[in-house]
Amino acid sequence: MVQDSKRSRPNILVTGTPGTGKTTTSTALAESTQLRHINIGELVREKNLHDGWDDELECHVINEDLVCDELEDIMEQGGNIVDYHGCDFFPERWFDRVVVLQTENSVLYDRLTKRGYTGAKLTNNIECEIFQVLLEEAKESYPEDIVLALKKPRILKTGDILRQTRIFSSEDVVEYSKVSHDSNPLHFNSESARNAGFDDRLVHGMLVASMFPQIISSHFPGAVYVSQSLHFRLPVYIGDEVLGQLQAVNVREMKKRYLVKFSTKCIKNGELLVLDGEAMAFLPNLAME
Repeated sequence: MVQDSKRSRPNILVTGTPGTGKTTTSTALAESTQLRHINIGELVREKNLHDGWDDELECHVINEDLVCDELEDIMEQGGNIVDYHGCDFFPERWFDRVVVLQTENSVLYDRLTKRGYTGAKLTNNIECEIFQVLLEEAKESYPEDIVLALKKPRILKTGDILRQTRIFSSEDVVEYSKVSHDSNPLHFNSESARNAGFDDRLVHGMLVASMFPQIISSHFPGAVYVSQSLHFRLPVYIGDEVLGQLQAVNVREMKKRYLVKFSTKCIKNGELLVLDGEAMAFLPNLAME
C-alpha cells in the first residue's frame, strides 16, 4: 500500500531501540526489494546534520529539521527504507509502513554491552525497550493501521541458559506428598528432621528437581522430557529461595524435532549448590517463549 499517490514505490520506516536489529533488517530488506536503505545515523555523521556531541549519552545531538530538509526530495520519490531509533519527527506523509523491531531484554542487554554501552546510555536504552517507548511513539505519530511491531523470537543455541526462581512453601510440600504418597516425617515434623541431623523440615528432593521440566515446558510448550540424572548436594528447607538453571550443552535435530541435552542445577540462597545433573528433552522447535 502506497499512501502518497505520487509515489510508485513505498517508503518504509524501520525503527526500534538500538540493538534490536534495525540496520541488519533494513539491509536485508533493501537487498531483496531493491529499495534504497537510508541509515539516519550515518547520514547525520556524513552530512554534519547535528548540533554537537552529547558527552553523557555518547552520541551526536541530531538536528531534526536539517535531517528532514535533507531527505524531503528523496522521500517524495519513494522507494526508501529509513533506519533510525526515533520516529516522531518525520512527516507522517512520508511513510507507507512503520516497522517497530523489538527483542528480549536480556538479549538486548548483551548486545549493547558488547557495543560498549555503559552508564546512562545503557540504562536509558534498556528502559526504553522495557516500556516499549518506540512502539508507543510510532502509534502516536502515524496511523495505527500502518504500524507493525515485530519481535524476533529468541532461538535456543548451545550455551544458552534458562532460569527460574521459586520459594517452596509448606503447602507445596503437603500437596506434593499427596500426589507422591511420600509421607516421610522429615518433611512434616521439625523434631524428626533435627534428630536426623537437619536444621528443619525438608522439601522433597524430587519436588525441587521438578523445576527443570517446568522451566523447559514454560519456554517450549509441547516439550517431551526424556531423562534426568540428579545428584543431591544439600537439603532445601521450607522457605528457601531456590534458583533452577538449565544450560543447553548439545542441540541436535531429529525428524523435525530437536533433542537437547541440558546441564541442570539448583542453587539456594544465592550461592549454595543443592543439586545438579543432566537432562534430555525433545523440543518441538527452538523458538523460546
